[in-house]
Amino acid sequence: MTTSEGALPPVMITVYGKPKNKKTSDALATFPTALCLGVPSAVTLVAQNELGFTPSVHPSSPRTLPDLVRLLHHLSDSGDAKAYGAIIIDDASHLCQQSMLYWQEKAPVGRSGKKDHFYQYQELNRHLLEISSLARHIGVHLLMTFHERMPGSNMDGRFCPGGPDVPSRNQVETIPSWCDINVRAMIDPTYPDPWFPSIYYCDPADPEWVTGDRTGVCYNKTPGNLREVLRSSRSNYKLDRVKGLEWQDDVADTVAAAMVQGASSREAVTAATSGRKEAQLHLRWACQDGIARGVLRLRAQRSLFDFVAEEAAADNARSLSLPPPPPAS
Repeated sequence: MTTSEGALPPVMITVYGKPKNKKTSDALATFPTALCLGVPSAVTLVAQNELGFTPSVHPSSPRTLPDLVRLLHHLSDSGDAKAYGAIIIDDASHLCQQSMLYWQEKAPVGRSGKKDHFYQYQELNRHLLEISSLARHIGVHLLMTFHERMPGSNMDGRFCPGGPDVPSRNQVETIPSWCDINVRAMIDPTYPDPWFPSIYYCDPADPEWVTGDRTGVCYNKTPGNLREVLRSSRSNYKLDRVKGLEWQDDVADTVAAAMVQGASSREAVTAATSGRKEAQLHLRWACQDGIARGVLRLRAQRSLFDFVAEEAAADNARSLSLPPPPPAS
């Protein structure tokens, strides 16, 4: 089980962002023992080359949303998912696109002799709702990655926020509405990770993007590390490591402690790794967790009533690239 305390509720997470923004690698780093549903070669390539381990990928990973619904039903009814503690559904946007092609072919022919254009969108809505319900009640953590869809207006001229890339703007909020954490993966050069400065944008007050977090940890420049987000929550999730890599938490703690004492991330990493002989990918993974842990610990030291610090953080967040305004109606 991915949580060491059975009483802790499983979390449902949506991560969306541009391609190659470390969505898949962070999902795998967060839940390395998870059952992965995605393109086996792609998921395995990321895990082996970025994290140094081979993940558990379902041998019959779904290619469409109907496939996914059937598989989730099976995993739920059989209880097989509990052995992994978590499920990762990688690149759900691709599943949606393939499903639209599938439903386009299956669409019934109307009285006009033409295929029903709305059939595929009705099926999309139905399947997204069913997947959300299944995922919410499957009994283990579930994380879905998507590409991002920019804010814009639907066919009726109604504004729809940016969020997970699904084929209908009207459905962008369907799955996030069921989730505990919805974040947008971004790059922020000011984030102190010397390897890859990934962050998660989360600001529920921003009407432009669908984001939110029930743990109370995420903010507009959250470290791009969901393992550390969950660990830093008041629920204090304890997530499994790959067998044999349990030492990574000791390294992460050393890095985080040094940062809290005033060391830069590079200084903390250099000191924590000096003389260690473990594989470099595994050491980097531990250090990246430590950097995120240090950043979150420093933020947690603030008082909930320190509004000056919050205003300064909001000012700093303006350095992030913002989406273009929605088209005028």
